[in-house]
Order: sequence, then structure tokens, then C-alpha cells
Amino acid sequence: MQEKPIQIYGSFIEDSAKIGQPVHYVLKVLHSKNQELFFPGNNKKFGHFEPIKKEYFSTQTSEKGSLDSAIYTFKFFDIADFQTLSLPIYLINASDCTQIYPKADTIFLKRLLPHPELINVDTMISNVEIPLIKPKTNIKNVFIGGIEILLISGIIYWVFGANISRTYRYYKLWRKNIEFRRAFQRQSRSISQDPKGIQRLENATLVWKKYIEKLTKTPFSTFTTTEMVDNLKDKRLAKALKAIDSAIYGGNFSEKTMESVNIMVEIANAAYQTERRKIKLERRKK
Repeated sequence: MQEKPIQIYGSFIEDSAKIGQPVHYVLKVLHSKNQELFFPGNNKKFGHFEPIKKEYFSTQTSEKGSLDSAIYTFKFFDIADFQTLSLPIYLINASDCTQIYPKADTIFLKRLLPHPELINVDTMISNVEIPLIKPKTNIKNVFIGGIEILLISGIIYWVFGANISRTYRYYKLWRKNIEFRRAFQRQSRSISQDPKGIQRLENATLVWKKYIEKLTKTPFSTFTTTEMVDNLKDKRLAKALKAIDSAIYGGNFSEKTMESVNIMVEIANAAYQTERRKIKLERRKK
């Protein structure tokens, strides 16, 4: 029997929203009962839309097929007149996953102020009263003092500038690593097979990806698994991400899940040490 074509629908609940105001996006899929699919998580940005939460509803099955649906809550901070969004679903095949997109939907920006192109700058300037500035005394002394400060600052930077800059970069790396460890441990401490535990696993993965992205200054959250492995030079990452995705989207929670979490921590620490070595090598080159 030929399978019915997948019907996918995605749209905003609101027609318009202010900058930073939560907006809701509904994603529905009608498919055959024997087809396996999963929805995108809420651990990465979709264009200008920053995810806040995802609410998934139980599958409803009828003679027409199986209906899966979810509501995503987003915020956006772009000042364009409108934004479009099309969230995909992932159809699981025998060998890989296929992304299927619905028709894009549009939400418009509610402006609290007129559009910049509609503002009459000449009128604004003519209505601004410019106070008279009285000449200050001792301009000569102020000028000489400024020159002295600049000279002293220049000498200090010339002698100690490189060490100060390097020490500050070391401190920033260390501080961000401490913040990452605390945030990651807070989420991974209570990972389990129940829905709350799976959500914490998803949150921990998001914390890890954002840290690696800032640490390596690469768009890590947009990379494929292959690109992630090539960038971090650690083949364990592919299996670790696969096990974690299987737990989050497929509910396949096992000992490998926690092993994969520990591997992610080791990879993050290795990336941190790599960045420290780069700073040290810069010093030797100079």
C-alpha cells in the first residue's frame, strides 16, 4: 500500500509583535502511522528568532493518519518591518534523516516609534536648543596635563602592554570556562530518562554548543556533525552527539548517554587548553 504524502503546516499565532515580545509558532504534521519523525529542538536560533520554549503535544491517530504538533515560543530583536520563518521536521529513513519544510509564514513588527526613513531630521534639529558654551579657563594647563597623561600611558603600554593584554586574555578564557562548568554541571546533574531529565540533557547540550562557539569563534551551532568533528579534531564527538540526539529525540536513554555527556566535557576542556596554547604561541612568535 502506497504511503500518503506528508502534510506539514507551520504558522504564527500572532500577526504582529513588538521587539522582544514572545511570539508563538505552531508546527503540525499529518503522516502515515508507520513513519517516524521528530521536530526540531529549541537549542538553537532560527534566523532572527531566539527560542524560549517548546511545547509538544501527544500524537493523535485517526483513519487519516497520525497528527503530531508542537508550539514554539520565540523572541526576535531585529528592526526589519517583518520576519519570515519555516521550521522543518525530520523524517527518519533507513539510512539518514530528511528535512521537510512547510510554507514560510510572516510576522510583522509593531513599531513604538516611526520608521527611521520617515523621520524629518531637519525638523528635529531646528527644534533643538543649543546652549552657548562658555570658554573654559586654564586651557593651557589642561592641554599640558592631557599630554603628560598620554605620554605616561604610552610608556606603560609600551613596556607592559603585551603582558597586560595576554594576562587579561588568559583571565577571560578562565572565567568563561568556570561559567561553562557551573552551567553545564547544573543541567547535567539531574539528567535522567523522565521528561524533565531529558529537557536538562537538551539544555546541557545547548550550554556546551554555545561555549564552544564563543571559545573557537566559529558558528558552531550551525555546523553539521561532520563539520563539528573536523573543527574540534576529536572523532569521539560524532558518537557522543548521536547518542545524545537519540536520547533527546528518540527517548533512547542508556549508559552511553552519560558517557557521551562526560566526553563532551572532556572535549570542551581540550578546546579550552588549545586556546590557551594559542595565546602562549603568540608570545613566542613576538
